[in-house]
Amino acid sequence: MIVLRLLILSGILASPIGVTASPYAIRAVSASQSASPAVAVVTTPVTVTVPQDDAELTVDGKTLPGTGMSRSFEAAPAAGGTTHQFTISVKWQPNTYTTMTRSKTVAVRPGEPVKVDLTIDDPADRVRVIYVPTPADVAEEMVKLARVGSDDIVYEPGCGDARITIAAIRAGARRGICVDIEPERAEESRLNVKTAGMQDRIDVRLGDALDVKDLSDVTVVLLYMGDHFNLLIRPVLWRDLKVGSRIVSHRFTMGDWAPDQSIWVYSADGGEFQLHLWTVTEEVKRKLQSGAPSER
Repeated sequence: MIVLRLLILSGILASPIGVTASPYAIRAVSASQSASPAVAVVTTPVTVTVPQDDAELTVDGKTLPGTGMSRSFEAAPAAGGTTHQFTISVKWQPNTYTTMTRSKTVAVRPGEPVKVDLTIDDPADRVRVIYVPTPADVAEEMVKLARVGSDDIVYEPGCGDARITIAAIRAGARRGICVDIEPERAEESRLNVKTAGMQDRIDVRLGDALDVKDLSDVTVVLLYMGDHFNLLIRPVLWRDLKVGSRIVSHRFTMGDWAPDQSIWVYSADGGEFQLHLWTVTEEVKRKLQSGAPSER
């Protein structure tokens, strides 16, 4: 078993962990090894439960080696009786196309064991999804299912090359917003929007779609992002979208929020694709306000 000891080093500040007020160094030692006898420390055992055996665990940005659902290290505060905070983060891949990141800030006092559970879903979770383009004719079917019209403002998180937003504008939408976290994808989207002559109608943004603060003007959301992302953005859609706004997702659902309609469409490029439609109602807004539990 690998145990990590955050050691106070005499006269040396090597590889400090990111708490500026804390002169820590981090190194891996085997369980059979002990700290240098010249250094007296009060160690604090920290046990972290992670979502997956092969998850990557970091403490203040420093990767801790090891595998398994339960990981342990020992934290040694610089001075007895003080409390120090650590940011513990886990990154894992629940499937081949999704990378999840979850973080928690933990207060540690010398000699007081700490248990941290990072298996629990958190609204602050972050998701990265690899880009897989929706066939162009399937994108057109998504727009049709959403009943996009001249009064609609369309929002596409993780837009890739912006083909779905462009299809919505071609179908008559008033304006489009598309966001992608990858610089290469955002640049490709801008180029495609320019080529389509739609620079004045489509706003392409580089960034995390989960950080977009206000969707109150949006009336249609078009998604191809995965179940994990859909569940994270769902409360945002319930909160921000007006009653009557529509959401269409290629393939992926919204947990226990049943779609109004699900259809199968065929692509000229080959393959059959499922699309789901939801409509924001007063009921779902009341559900959000009441804090009613939902399946994740």
